[in-house]
Amino acid sequence: MVRSIVVRSSLAICALLLGGASSTAHAEPRVLRLATPAPDGTAWARELNTFAREVEAGTGKQLRIKWYFGGIAGDEVEMAERVRRGQLDGVASGGPMCERLAPSLRVLRVLGVATGHAEAAHVIGSLRATLDDELGKHGFVYLAVSPLGPHILFSRTAIRSLSDLRHGFFWVWDQDDVLLTELKEFGVNVVPLTLDKAGRAYENGQIDGFVAPASVALAFQWSAQARFVTDLRMDMISGCVLIANRAFDSLPVDARSVMRAAAAKLQARFEDLGVTQDKQLLGGLFAKQGVKTVEVSETFASEFFAEARAVRDRLGAKLIAPEILAHALGLLADYRATNR
Repeated sequence: MVRSIVVRSSLAICALLLGGASSTAHAEPRVLRLATPAPDGTAWARELNTFAREVEAGTGKQLRIKWYFGGIAGDEVEMAERVRRGQLDGVASGGPMCERLAPSLRVLRVLGVATGHAEAAHVIGSLRATLDDELGKHGFVYLAVSPLGPHILFSRTAIRSLSDLRHGFFWVWDQDDVLLTELKEFGVNVVPLTLDKAGRAYENGQIDGFVAPASVALAFQWSAQARFVTDLRMDMISGCVLIANRAFDSLPVDARSVMRAAAAKLQARFEDLGVTQDKQLLGGLFAKQGVKTVEVSETFASEFFAEARAVRDRLGAKLIAPEILAHALGLLADYRATNR
């Protein structure tokens, strides 16, 4: 009888263990919720979806990423608040949130400091440890940071001088504290509005144009509204993909490794995408839409960037930490000397 009881107990334990193994094997995948202002259907959305597929495949479908596109989760301030409340696990920011959480990234927004993708990527790479530290203090993990492109001008009339620029009224993303501060100091009439209100404001004559990267103007269809594009490359804005520490740290070590590897590939693809889009759009695609390119004269460029240096000096530490600016300027001087 004792033997019978032992056998039955052993069978029960085996059944329990097998049942637990079966339950683990069929466990529901972990889902991370990430949001972005990027519209669905854009090249950015395509790359973010590719990142999600790579993470899912690399973890044997045990980790999934659910993207909320087109600002459906709110603007960048609201997205950050949703992450804080645990309603989201991460974000892909179009720039402003990256710069609030990692202020050193603002150095690329100082007008005239960096105006090319390769230069910006070089600075970002050199600041990686600093950015990691800044983001970590705010509860985020750096997954990817990549240049999106320079701010240029899309307008109703041709902008050929600093006087023309100061004469009109231009949309600037209301989340972009850096550009708003600089252009106001420049004497430019800026109209801060949300992304979804910019096009209607142009139609209604509230603004005369947009200050935006080429890829952003395409994504939100402002390039289809504007008549002119002035390729005055003011700065470089960078996007970032971030995940909350609480979400990342709770993942298995293998899953974290998979996510970091997929994010590194995403960053490389975003860098290539930025270069390719700017080259294609400014190299002929905008012209096919009927947008006329205004060549930037040496006089216009000279007066703009001379004023940019004056604005930088007047704003000083209000704009960027002096040591970060000095570091970036030194890096760029060396980079340009090597890559002439």
